[in-house]
Amino acid sequence: MLPVLLFIATALAQAVNEAPATAPSTAIVAPVGERGARLMVSGVVVASDGAPVPRASLYVYQTDAEGYYGAKPANDNRNPRLKAFLRSDARGAWSFETIRPGSYPNTRVPAHVHFEVSAPGFVSRIFEIVFEGDPFITDAMRKNPVFSVRPIETGGRVTERIVLQRRTPAASR
Repeated sequence: MLPVLLFIATALAQAVNEAPATAPSTAIVAPVGERGARLMVSGVVVASDGAPVPRASLYVYQTDAEGYYGAKPANDNRNPRLKAFLRSDARGAWSFETIRPGSYPNTRVPAHVHFEVSAPGFVSRIFEIVFEGDPFITDAMRKNPVFSVRPIETGGRVTERIVLQRRTPAASR
């Protein structure tokens, strides 16, 4: 439980990486030819009332199929090789093509894709998609909002609905 609490505290204290204003709503994170099972990850960014959040910033990054962020043996998640900056479209939609990431070498950490999402007037959200069926997913992860356990559907499709909370005047200070 302590590692999960430390991760949450760290995630809350981190600054969110902001996508350039001109970032597209779609991207290729892992180029064709990258080793690993292909995935198409897509979804929407919405407010808590269900309204789309257009032009939300998304920074996504992940390991390669062997669990490395950079060329082996580098494993620096501050400078990942597989990453993209996106902006949601007018409907709040976004998508990217990638590969299924690997777990970190010699660990019991589930394979995951990192998300950092922000938009003006909303509280930023940092979380990870982990994949249903991964043997390293714990019951605690399933209950923790820092993790989103998602199935890989037919054709390698993964969907995620990202809900952002509106910033209150008190939270703006």
